[in-house]
Amino acid sequence: MQNTNKQVRESWKMSLINKFGLAEVIEHNLIFQPPKPNYHIKNSSDFNGLEFSVELKGHWVSLNKLCNLKHRVSILKEVENNVIVSYVPIIHYSCNSDRVIILSHSNAMDLTLASRWASKICELYEVDVMCYDYSGYGITKQTMKPSELGISRDLSNVVALAQHQYDHIFLWGFSIGSYPTVDVATQFQLSGIILQAPLASLGRIIDNRNSFYSEHDKFSNQAIINKITAPVLIFHGTKDNIIKINHSEQLSKCCQNLFAFIKVEGANHNDIGIAAETQDSEVYKSIRELLHSEKSPPIKRVFELSLKYDNLTILDHIGDQKMYQSNLPTQNKKEINKKCDGQGCQLFCIKF
Repeated sequence: MQNTNKQVRESWKMSLINKFGLAEVIEHNLIFQPPKPNYHIKNSSDFNGLEFSVELKGHWVSLNKLCNLKHRVSILKEVENNVIVSYVPIIHYSCNSDRVIILSHSNAMDLTLASRWASKICELYEVDVMCYDYSGYGITKQTMKPSELGISRDLSNVVALAQHQYDHIFLWGFSIGSYPTVDVATQFQLSGIILQAPLASLGRIIDNRNSFYSEHDKFSNQAIINKITAPVLIFHGTKDNIIKINHSEQLSKCCQNLFAFIKVEGANHNDIGIAAETQDSEVYKSIRELLHSEKSPPIKRVFELSLKYDNLTILDHIGDQKMYQSNLPTQNKKEINKKCDGQGCQLFCIKF
């Protein structure tokens, strides 16, 4: 009876938060805190397509001078009813792998830090890497607001793009980036999921007890992670004071296909990434095993999901809207057109 009363109180509390619109206030002021952008993207006559530059000591420095990896910069734009609902800059690093990781960054990051993270991952694990910025972060901080729905939409668009180029797609979500990672992984059949210091839900951040929350809880990975069929690897620092390790403990219990749950002794929220970059660590070895395992399932291409992307374009020149069409086999193109009922659905793909 005592537990039942506690559940009722918790549900009532979250219902009030939702009723008075406090969930959105918390979402925009507690969860989403995009940093001041210190990068820009512009058309380049010296480079094929867009050029990504970061501000260093008062000077703008091109990514071409900072990174030797083969890469492409593009912007993924989705429009609904003449309104831009998703505007996602992407940096795509390639080491000519048939496998790709799509990184979803944490709250305090934007594409500047995510690009450095992605280049390290590409070199360390010898797989292609795509990193992106959420709508409302970076170059769209002043014009768009990030949201629970929005960040999942952004990642879903990036995965829809990648599924036409790669046989193996892995999602890697850090902190708040774990939510779109888990959410999108329930929509696509992917090769593997990596969660770095993930949250179980917004409610558990507000009140960290292992308790019940109502259907009004937001960013609830714990409610949907059991739907993921791909192997899931989770690692979390034991000294994390931002998202407690019991978030990962709860999520690991809900996974139907848990690859590994690794507790990183002494690590906190902001230095947990070191474990993934240290080659003799358990985290590094486990991630590499997941990425390069012959048992990693190839993705199942979800053509039905692609149908909603007939208003999705890849920009390699701002204002030009030049598009990269997919290199799907002819028979698959016909199948998509048939399912699209002649509405002219188009698929797009970044090609190096």
